[in-house]
Amino acid sequence: MISPLAYVDSNAKIGENVTIHPFAYIDKNVEIGNGCEIMPYASIMSGTRMGERNKVFQGAVISAVPQDFNYKGDDTILEVGNDNVFRENVVVNRATTSDGRTIIGNGNFLLEGTHISHDTKIGDGCVFGYGSKIAGLCTIENFVIFGGAVLMGQGCRVGTWTLVQSGCRFKK
Repeated sequence: MISPLAYVDSNAKIGENVTIHPFAYIDKNVEIGNGCEIMPYASIMSGTRMGERNKVFQGAVISAVPQDFNYKGDDTILEVGNDNVFRENVVVNRATTSDGRTIIGNGNFLLEGTHISHDTKIGDGCVFGYGSKIAGLCTIENFVIFGGAVLMGQGCRVGTWTLVQSGCRFKK
């Protein structure tokens, strides 16, 4: 069901059984897989390639323009797997260059206010606590848990089955 009060660009590719609530914004060059739900006031921006059964809550911006001085306006991509939850006010930036990718795997849960920057790669089954911020060019492997307000510096890697305590910040 697509609300007549939502904006869906005519070039967007929308799968079956997708619910797009009133006042949601779906940009051009977007693909949304089957069974997804886009809540009111969520924005799915150009370059999104979203799998199935994802849920995007109010105020989230998926595939925002990268916050990187090297971005030159190229058409860039954010790949989102299946069964992810993007809670309120989550921001995920797409890649900086056309040959790069920001990737969110499967079954991840991003709590309110989480920010995933450009060219970051996230595995499967991760949880990002309230207000966590991940800088660009990072790698987060499978089953990682970030407590609330974790700050991860640019270019870092976090291995599988890691728990990062609330309030931590790191850059190596």
